[in-house]
Amino acid sequence: MDREKALLIFALMWQPDYKNHLFEVEKTLEEEFGKKLSETNIFSLPYSKYYEKEMGKNLVKKFVVLDRLIHKGQLVELKKFSMKLEDTHRVNGNRTVNIDPLYLEEFQVVVATSKYRGSRIYLYDGIYADLELLYYNGSYQPMVWTYLDYKNHIPYFNNTRKIFFRKIRNL
Repeated sequence: MDREKALLIFALMWQPDYKNHLFEVEKTLEEEFGKKLSETNIFSLPYSKYYEKEMGKNLVKKFVVLDRLIHKGQLVELKKFSMKLEDTHRVNGNRTVNIDPLYLEEFQVVVATSKYRGSRIYLYDGIYADLELLYYNGSYQPMVWTYLDYKNHIPYFNNTRKIFFRKIRNL
């Protein structure tokens, strides 16, 4: 198995009033990285107020798996691409869609972020890697710092792991 490869996923968060921006973002992501293989249902984030000042209230989110295996070393470039894409969809200087690239592989779900926290590993160019889930005992498991939205979607990530194995076998 190629240990440098992982399945590309995006975490997309938006304010429902800007659904048109979400559609445009999804279209761009599919053009760049392949068709959508699966996605979670849309869910709310009642436990987090972090983005409300910039993006508004009643934010919603989903995880989207695209038909692309990436090299794990591409995480910084993927985050920088995502940040530029976010910038093209700003309204009055504020983001309408938050885009976080992440990858899933045999043992890890890792998200790219530009925000520092003690658990994050600095990569370069202001981008950090954050291990959200680790696979053991037959399922992905959360870390102490894992965000609730990742914890709540462990069954989805476990199913997505099967997609990863199908794709990696076809290399």
